[in-house]
Amino acid sequence: MAGEKSTTFMGVPLLLIGGIIGFVAISIAVICILGAVFLYTSASPFMPYAVKLGFRFWVPVPNFGYTWTTQAISDLGVGPTSFMFNVGLIITGILCFLFFPTLLGSLGYSRTSKIGVLIGVVAGAALIGIGVFSEVASFQHNLFSILFWMLIALAAGILSYAMRSSTVFSNTVQWIGYFEFVGGWILGILTKLYGAIPEWLMLLVLVIWIYALSNNMIIKGKTA
Repeated sequence: MAGEKSTTFMGVPLLLIGGIIGFVAISIAVICILGAVFLYTSASPFMPYAVKLGFRFWVPVPNFGYTWTTQAISDLGVGPTSFMFNVGLIITGILCFLFFPTLLGSLGYSRTSKIGVLIGVVAGAALIGIGVFSEVASFQHNLFSILFWMLIALAAGILSYAMRSSTVFSNTVQWIGYFEFVGGWILGILTKLYGAIPEWLMLLVLVIWIYALSNNMIIKGKTA
């Protein structure tokens, strides 16, 4: 069995620290993305003001109004809310560097867990790339977007497999991770075929997985 007790940092279990980092990271992403949608959607009373401010400070290309059912999530990175959206992704990507390694102690530093953590960290780097290179830089943006969605789903599958030998993580978290792996790849393909809605569903599955995983880590970390 993998070791159930994580290592500590200044007396605090890394499992607890990692859970908090994961919770904060995904919350930043959710707030920035949904905040951008709220401010930029054509029906929002704030949209005219967002555009006015955006064209002064934030906007790399003209783009008026956002419709989540027909436009890609990345369109938020070139509108009046681009600063909020892109910086949010960059911060979340940076936090991935801190979040994924905290899983190792509870997974016994197995080879499988190391591979999963490494892939998760690289996915975080790709997320930073999405924020740095908006759709204006189409080649780089598309490259980092594809890498992120592929790698984060792969990391979820590998880490969930590594959790089978640890009692730290619940079966529910493991199965959500498997669902993120399978659903992430399927929805990624559907996004290429049908556009925006599968991409939003892909994001929803990822958010559920990170919240479930980080909450599990927080709960177990408190009792470690």
